[in-house]
Amino acid sequence: MIKKILMLVLLAAPLGLAAQKYAHFDYTAVMQAMPEVKTAQTELEAIGKQYSDELQNMQKELEAKYQKFQNEVNDQTPENIRNRRMQEINDMQQRLEQANQDNQRAFNEAQQKKMQPIIQKVLDAVNAVAREGNYIYIIDTTASQAAGVFINQNLSENVTKKVMDKLGVSGPIDSTTSGAAPATAGTAAGTTGASTGTTGASAQ
Repeated sequence: MIKKILMLVLLAAPLGLAAQKYAHFDYTAVMQAMPEVKTAQTELEAIGKQYSDELQNMQKELEAKYQKFQNEVNDQTPENIRNRRMQEINDMQQRLEQANQDNQRAFNEAQQKKMQPIIQKVLDAVNAVAREGNYIYIIDTTASQAAGVFINQNLSENVTKKVMDKLGVSGPIDSTTSGAAPATAGTAAGTTGASTGTTGASAQ
């Protein structure tokens, strides 16, 4: 339901910094650990069901009207009556299509209104962790892979727990990446934040 985003925090490192630090976090795990996300999803599901029920009722009404038209209108029906009944069906079809568009737009607006503050809260937490830890980059692992950016997690620190701590939540964290050592200078290149230096990581 919810759209995944690539959150990339870029901070200017001091020129004299001996070891540049790179980090990654699991955006999905963070979102799933937040109770307000579950609340928003429940509310959005209720809104979506209301819209769906409305459209289904309109669809049933349209089908019933069309079936009645087929049963009652024939070659013996006066043309003006036949045209009027057909126009009623066409008008109902247009109302159904318009309702579908309006409901989709309203749902998207509700989703944006409910989720954007939560997303911003996560962004603020990631930025805070980046500043406090002097990280050059903090990258969402899932979204980065979807964007074709692969992280050498042996040279990047998993800060998912730090982000969760900032948000006051807790949840499962991938144990294969937690506690990884931060990268040293020269192990990441370019503004995309892709790591280099080991097999399987791609330079951008």
